[in-house]
Amino acid sequence: MYVPQFFCSGKTRYPNIFLCLGAFFFALIAAPLACAQTLSSPESVRYDGANARFLISNRGAGEILARSSTGTLSVFTTDPASPAGIEIVGNLLYVADGSRVRSYRLDTGARIADYPIPGASFLNGISSDGSNRLWVSDFSGAALYELDLSNPAALSHRLFIGGLSFSPNGLRFDAPNQRLLIVTWGTGRIFKANLDGTGLTQILAVGASNIDGVAIDCDGAVYVSSWGAQAIKRFEAPLTAASLSVDLVTGLSNPADISYAPDLGQIASPNAGASTVSLHDTRCLGVMFRDRLEDR
Repeated sequence: MYVPQFFCSGKTRYPNIFLCLGAFFFALIAAPLACAQTLSSPESVRYDGANARFLISNRGAGEILARSSTGTLSVFTTDPASPAGIEIVGNLLYVADGSRVRSYRLDTGARIADYPIPGASFLNGISSDGSNRLWVSDFSGAALYELDLSNPAALSHRLFIGGLSFSPNGLRFDAPNQRLLIVTWGTGRIFKANLDGTGLTQILAVGASNIDGVAIDCDGAVYVSSWGAQAIKRFEAPLTAASLSVDLVTGLSNPADISYAPDLGQIASPNAGASTVSLHDTRCLGVMFRDRLEDR
């Protein structure tokens, strides 16, 4: 398991006073550039394969950060007020932000849409079919909304499912089974919904509380992140009421909206309690293509 740590610190021994002074003055110039970006209660992370980087909703600082393949953090945009779930569709990043969904160009960070959803209170989890449909959960409003992305500059939406008896959190589109997976806060459960917004059905009880995120790997295994267990749990495919979980990793600190990075074969976890992002190997490590599940 590779766990990247983002920090600006270190100790260096210098052979003489001149090198030390030189390093000191260089540090005065470089420090603001090198240390300005830090993680603060990260909520969601997605892998941007086209640019070989992770994008992270840095909720505590009200910004989206980019983490390069070398581990360097930079600001993607400071536009969102309180970013929660994020999702990449084509060349745009969609962000759940309060009662709004915002979108930004991946190449420039420029805002394309700032779309309010009347009646929504805390938009949180977010997922898409990779094309024209995007779903977002309203954690406090106990509802799911569907957005039409066919015109990214002029979004529209409908109530997908309302009046839920639980607090919906993370979402994941399950392409092979043509369904939307929904995980719940409180009593941890996994539900599925038909893509026409009907037929909401509980698949199983996770056996751990406060489920935040859900991801699917190249083999169809389902992963959930639990604040109650401080762990990421894996369920083998096919997911049924009888499926048993195993711990992919334990000892995390409030693991939030996890995601699967197909190019890397890893699960990325934003650890809101520790203000870190960690990467955890799956059995898909080194597997680039398998039944086209890499598209998720």
